[in-house]
Amino acid sequence: MSEKIDLAKRILNAFKHFECFVFESSELKKVKEVLNDTGLNKLVVMKKADPRYDHIYILLPWNIEFEQECVSKVKELLASRRINNDYYKKNYLLLIDQCVKHHIKERVKEIINVLQRYIGGRGES
Repeated sequence: MSEKIDLAKRILNAFKHFECFVFESSELKKVKEVLNDTGLNKLVVMKKADPRYDHIYILLPWNIEFEQECVSKVKELLASRRINNDYYKKNYLLLIDQCVKHHIKERVKEIINVLQRYIGGRGES
């Protein structure tokens, strides 16, 4: 159990500082166990960090639904005339990018809270 807690602490520290967690394939099974125990498997995506290196993986905040949500929010701003058409045309991608980054930051906070509760409960989630 202490191995899982130690790994959860490493993941927590990585998300606090870098908003991701990089690990080797030798830890893959343990990382999956921690994700399942904490329920983080719904909040993060695990993938290879680089196709050239089969043994290095990365955990990132799950953000696929954010882009579509942000596109609709930006269009809603235009429709409700809270931004004018010229500003919309010039800054469309920037507005979407800012919105997505905001959602990712919120997701990271959620991940950190889940890990802190798991560590505080000594892995009894």
